[in-house]
Amino acid sequence: MANSVYSVILLFLATSFLAGETSGIKAEGAFSGDPPAVFVFGDSLSDTGNVMEAFPFYADAENSPYGSTFFHAPSGRFSDGRLIIDFMASKWGFPFVEPYLNNIVPNYKHGINFAVSGATARNITDPIPFILPLQTDQFVRFKRRVYASLNSKHKSGCLVSHLPTVEAFKDGIYVIFIGVNDIFLSLFADNSTPSDVKEKTVPPVVSAISKAVQDLYKEGAKNFMVFNILAIGCTPTVLTLGSQGPFNSTDPLGCLHEYNDVVDFANHQLEISLRNVTKQLKDVNIVVVDLYKFMLDALANPTGYGFKESEKFKACCGYGGGAYNFSPLVSCGQNPAAKACSNPREYMSWDGLHLTDGFSQQFVKEMMKGMHYLKPVGEF
Repeated sequence: MANSVYSVILLFLATSFLAGETSGIKAEGAFSGDPPAVFVFGDSLSDTGNVMEAFPFYADAENSPYGSTFFHAPSGRFSDGRLIIDFMASKWGFPFVEPYLNNIVPNYKHGINFAVSGATARNITDPIPFILPLQTDQFVRFKRRVYASLNSKHKSGCLVSHLPTVEAFKDGIYVIFIGVNDIFLSLFADNSTPSDVKEKTVPPVVSAISKAVQDLYKEGAKNFMVFNILAIGCTPTVLTLGSQGPFNSTDPLGCLHEYNDVVDFANHQLEISLRNVTKQLKDVNIVVVDLYKFMLDALANPTGYGFKESEKFKACCGYGGGAYNFSPLVSCGQNPAAKACSNPREYMSWDGLHLTDGFSQQFVKEMMKGMHYLKPVGEF
């Protein structure tokens, strides 16, 4: 068992296994110890503004109605409001994690976000070059610069107050939230079949994520939260595009079976790979965050989570109405014909692929309750 009091699974292990009690775990038990910082690597599901800084006036998320629910203006997030990582930061008691490319008085005291919208785990640099290996390299450079600044004879109190401490790097949580773009691009840009994606795309994605864990571990990281890939076969984007092709069979929920099967396979392979990683690394804590399962649970019982049954497959900000309110030719934030719904809280999908503020809030609420959507690697 790890020696970090900030491990997301420490209390769970202590109460569940050492004491031999499972029914007495507190609802919030897995997160009773708040981390000193969080370091984020990923894509648009966790990007808090990097793509806007890297490619000015390029991303749809720079335009209204993105950000309308919470920020009341575009914030560079692909949502009507906050992302999952924002709610996690609030739960842990510190401000939203600022993007690495923020160039106006950034405060990285409680961590930093390297995620970039459009990023992939694999080495695919078109159109977004900020692949996962580059993000981890950026972290290494950032950490070295911080250490140099903290050890400088000429350091200022203001500078130190805006940087993570050495302990924050050691005891912080490292979030990896990537992979959906690899799957999506293979299916719809490369026109690969689901079986081809399983064979050719999934292995390098899994390998890249596992290598990121290993590379960060070499830099002293020990506490990891690795998000699995969401159920893309249930998103308005894939339901619209996929239903027009040969892989259009649906499951009892109404999702496209073949596409979710690819994701389920990828998630399973990721768990196997991470389990092998834990066997190689001493005192490492890895938790798989089961976003895939929560999405299916919410679709099976939308009203139980505050969503509207009739809107569960629809994009809040979209065009065309119908079952999915999504058109690939009229995208939210790019075409004014794509209008936002009046009550985003009733929707799960914001723009066809990304999540609403309400969905992210509800997921973090459920995730923080305990281990239902948190899977400690080695325990499954």
